[in-house]
Order: sequence, then C-alpha cells, then structure tokens
Amino acid sequence: MNQPATGAVDLAIWDLGTLALCQERNPGACFARTPKRVRATLADHWYLFLLKSGNNWTISDCGASERISRGASGQLGFYSLGEACYGEMRDIETLMLFMPRDVFPNIAGQLDRISNSMLDTPCGGLLTDYLLALERRLPSMRHEDLPAVRRATEAMITACLVPTPPNAEQAREGLMISLGERARCAVHARLADPNLTPASLALSIGVSRSVLYRLFEPLGGVACYIRNCRLAAARRAIVNSSDLRRIHQIAEACGFSSSQEFSRAFRHRYGYSPSEARAELGGLITSSSFAPGAECPRTLAEFLLATA
Repeated sequence: MNQPATGAVDLAIWDLGTLALCQERNPGACFARTPKRVRATLADHWYLFLLKSGNNWTISDCGASERISRGASGQLGFYSLGEACYGEMRDIETLMLFMPRDVFPNIAGQLDRISNSMLDTPCGGLLTDYLLALERRLPSMRHEDLPAVRRATEAMITACLVPTPPNAEQAREGLMISLGERARCAVHARLADPNLTPASLALSIGVSRSVLYRLFEPLGGVACYIRNCRLAAARRAIVNSSDLRRIHQIAEACGFSSSQEFSRAFRHRYGYSPSEARAELGGLITSSSFAPGAECPRTLAEFLLATA
C-alpha cells in the first residue's frame, strides 16, 4: 500500500459553546487510536466528518465486531472519539463538528449504534447542507448570535440523526437553513440559465413551490432572491479589473436577457449604474448586501440564507 503524502496541516476552529466546528486541510496521514489511548484521554465526543474533497477509510472496534467505513468527496460520516480505531486519509479538506456526549443524553444509545458510519440518507444530506451554511456564515457572525446557533445546531443534529416528528419540529429553523443552502447552491450554479424560475428551482431541490415560497418570503421572495444573486455576481465581475467583458456580456452571462432591464435593476439595488461601477473598478463604491431600505435579517435562518 502506498503511504499518503505528509505535510503541513491547516486548522481553523470555532467555539460554539457546547459544540466546536473545525476546518481541516490535510495532505494525507495514517492514524491510529489504540484502546490504551482511548482510556487515557477519556474523550467521549462524537463528531461529524464532512469530506469536502479527498477520501478516507476508518476501521473501528477491531475484532469480531469491527466496522469499516469509507468516505469520498461530498460524504458525511459520524464517528466517536470513545472508540479505538485506525485508518487513513488522503489529500482531504474537511469540516468537523465535535459534539460532547453529555449534550445528547436522551439519544446517546441511538447515536452509538450509528457510530463509524457514512450518513448516506436524505437526513444526512440535510445535515450536510446545514453544516455548509454554518461554515459560510460563521466568520461574520456576532458573539451574541452564538447561543441561537448552538441551539439550532443541536436540534438539527438530533432531528437528522434520530429522525422523528417531534425532533423535526424542534429543528424547524435548521431544516429551513438546510433547504436554503441547497437552494442557494442551485441558484448560483444556474445564474446564466434563462429557465431558472421558482418552479424549476423547487423541482431541482425536491420541495414544493409553497415550501420554497415560505423559505424565501423573509428575503423578498424567490424571484427577488434569484435576481439579487444575479446582480451580485454581475457587480463582482464589473468591478474586477481582470474581467474584460463588456457590461452587456456580463449581464447576459448572469441571466439578464435585456441590457435595459439589467441597468434598471442594478441602479435600484446599488444606487449607481453598471457603467459608474466599472469606472470606479470597485475602489470607492461600497454597498450593503441588501437592497436600499431593506431590513437586516431578523432570524438566524435569514442571516444564514442572506446573499452577499
């Protein structure tokens, strides 16, 4: 077996109180947590392991009941620091959420039964979307927002790992955030698509149109959200000195079929014209992430869904 590459490991950690979110970039390593080390460290945390790129494999409970899990890019795994294991990772970029056992006493037994497994389920997909939304917004989050983030995250974990109607009801805000992240990614992937409509967006993320409308109602509606994403992408291109496309070409690439429609929407959103923005090349003009006169997000879900 070829040994994985070794090198510098990049880590970033956010302390959410009872939970900790960790980003890691690792060129590759073999690892082993022996039974002796497990007893010595007394670590009983579980952790979610989202592979953004790369692959890994882990074997735990060595012996007659050993369990093997293999992860690839985009997959979400669930592991326990209280179990002996060994394995290997190769050129990974990952997002990990560490969860103390005493935060989830009522479902500890159920979580133990799914430890060291890949969460290839619809609920696992929702949890993946939630973690990505959380990662995207944590750097700009205020300290006073963290208690609400922690509560929503704990409820989301419970609802997705032990899915029951009562747990889902408790995690309503987290579930909306997950669906919002899925919708946000779908919108950004299809900015140039003239067929990107609320109906096609609902179909692509697997929700009804009524659910989609409720999701984006606090942000001005689905059509407004799509238009603002297109405007933000166009503005970034216009003020980018290395982007030599004409303004009408940028507008078309961002899904606007009419230059006049684009100019009107751009001025209404930012308070100046596309040509004025290009003249400044982003040096003097700044703008809010929200339309003039719009309110700031009022809830955690609105904050995590807001488009910069």
